[in-house]
Amino acid sequence: EKKDLVAVKRVHSLMIGSGLDSIAVLGDHLIRLFASCDRLLEANRVFCKVAEPTVYTWSAVISANARLGQGEKALKLYHKMQHSGVKSDKYIYATVIQACSKTADLTQGRLIHGQIIEGGFSSDVVIGNALVDMYAKC
Repeated sequence: EKKDLVAVKRVHSLMIGSGLDSIAVLGDHLIRLFASCDRLLEANRVFCKVAEPTVYTWSAVISANARLGQGEKALKLYHKMQHSGVKSDKYIYATVIQACSKTADLTQGRLIHGQIIEGGFSSDVVIGNALVDMYAKC
């Protein structure tokens, strides 16, 4: 179900006017709302304004890019997240593995698979399914 884009833009405008557009928890939700309206440019702009992105902020923007056909950008954001010191969670791992699958990037997929094993997430069913899909497609 698509969110009402006019309402999402109104909320975003109010956040900017109130100086709340740099707060991570609000940015997380706004990124997801814009993504649900297929508005990736706006979702990415919201992300850029967040002062200190949390794992949830990163998850929202990586997922938005992967879901809306920008798998390579999702992978770049994932690497940027790693360099920022934010630790990945199982949701981000599943998303970036799906991005590897969609972009047929086996090299990145294998690298991330190693990180999944090191992080102790290899027994997660969702990640396991994403890995099977990636190896089948790559």
